[in-house]
Amino acid sequence: MLGGCDTAKLAADSTAELFGRAAPGIEQHWDYVLVGKSFPASIIQLEGILRVVPDNEVIGMSLVGAYVGYGTGWIEDRVEVADIEDDWEEAEHLRRRALVMYTRAWELSKHFLRNRDAGFDDALKGGVDTLQAWVDTVLVEKKDAAILLWAGASLGARINMGMEDMDTVADLPLAKVILNRSVALDPDFMFMIGKMTMGVLAASEFPPDMDAAKLILDDVLEKTERRNLMVQTSMARYYAVNIGDHKLFRELLQEVIDAGDVLPEARLSNAIARRRAARYLDQIEYFFSDLSE
Repeated sequence: MLGGCDTAKLAADSTAELFGRAAPGIEQHWDYVLVGKSFPASIIQLEGILRVVPDNEVIGMSLVGAYVGYGTGWIEDRVEVADIEDDWEEAEHLRRRALVMYTRAWELSKHFLRNRDAGFDDALKGGVDTLQAWVDTVLVEKKDAAILLWAGASLGARINMGMEDMDTVADLPLAKVILNRSVALDPDFMFMIGKMTMGVLAASEFPPDMDAAKLILDDVLEKTERRNLMVQTSMARYYAVNIGDHKLFRELLQEVIDAGDVLPEARLSNAIARRRAARYLDQIEYFFSDLSE
């Protein structure tokens, strides 16, 4: 029996548990640059482990989170800088790179949702109502919020980076179904980032629903006690800019910059928020044309 045991698979499955327990250590780290440099190696390592245990959901979702986290926190950060500096060639190169990562994350998410229930592919092809019925029937426990959040985030990020492709943009209602279900199951998961994303989507879709966006983002600010600084940064960038309120823009971003270590459990995310807040304030004329006149 021991001779027939797949020791590589056993080791990989054991590693999966370790990754799950170690994840908070990354989320609580303080050094944006150091974590960013470590992400590519982690992604390659996770891809290798997944080759051994392709159906291990812990490894799979860790990899999805790594792709989405690195893409949004580091690659898109460089996209914003390139856009502000009018370096269109670099911005387009980085967008294509991020799109590859998000597409891989979405494909992985679909694989693990398919593992949950073989009817997933038909539900996805059936459109919004069919997908809604599927998630309501198959994903019913609070712990299911995690896979839904990462799936919705990967699809949403892919749409954001592929706005020139109408087939990609057409998937936005599907991303909203997945994210809404995650929030319904556990609105507090990862400091309400799912609901925050819903607010950003409301402010960014065509046409935008700014009243809904404000209600959602205000609710998240209140319930997180304003400690998840990414909410203020996102509200400034996607709500205040869209309604032309540079006073609110400044207030929200200055609040982020002045905040201390208000949420140690999300220290890295808050570091990213502060980094962006400082850049947005420094480049306020980029977002409000009336200030540059």
